[in-house]
Amino acid sequence: MVFSHIGAVAFMVLGLAMVKLMTNLVELLAKNYNNDPDDDVFFYWPHTAFCFITLFTIMLFWWTCYPLTNLNYFPNDGWNLGTYVLFCLVPFLMYMISEILTPRNHTGKSLDLKDYYYQYHRVILGLAWLLQVALIGNLFVFFQGELYSTKVLGRVIMLCVMFPMVISANRRIHEIGMGIFFIGFIYTIIKYHIFMA
Repeated sequence: MVFSHIGAVAFMVLGLAMVKLMTNLVELLAKNYNNDPDDDVFFYWPHTAFCFITLFTIMLFWWTCYPLTNLNYFPNDGWNLGTYVLFCLVPFLMYMISEILTPRNHTGKSLDLKDYYYQYHRVILGLAWLLQVALIGNLFVFFQGELYSTKVLGRVIMLCVMFPMVISANRRIHEIGMGIFFIGFIYTIIKYHIFMA
């Protein structure tokens, strides 16, 4: 079976992205509970919400790829270099987002994640915007997505909400946009992955 061979690299990269994100988050949390008050980390809720979204998006992609192990669902002859690159694009983007999303090596200094978030928001959210495009591509190629489905509509809405966040550092735009993004993400998890409506 082709998928068992070619999926290994994609899932290894996806696993590395998850480990990197969790390791960096735990390191940031630990700074607030050591004996040195000078290296505390000040969290910012849009950044924290985006970390949560990223972590669960990694798990959801892994979870939703299970049907690709069924040859009746996606046959071997559906794979070629183009489909493989499209499939791998999601884990690669996830890894890049996990790499930049949380800072490292700030030993001895306090860190305000609000400043960090706005310093790197174009890269973080630009990669996330590209990730949404790649997920739409995966939906059509691998999961028989319909053009006028609510899944596609939701992703298009997310692209529209995220675009101003990529180009602007306006705090209100980011806080409102991340609130919409977070609520939409929770709704998606509940509707499509818990209650399977």
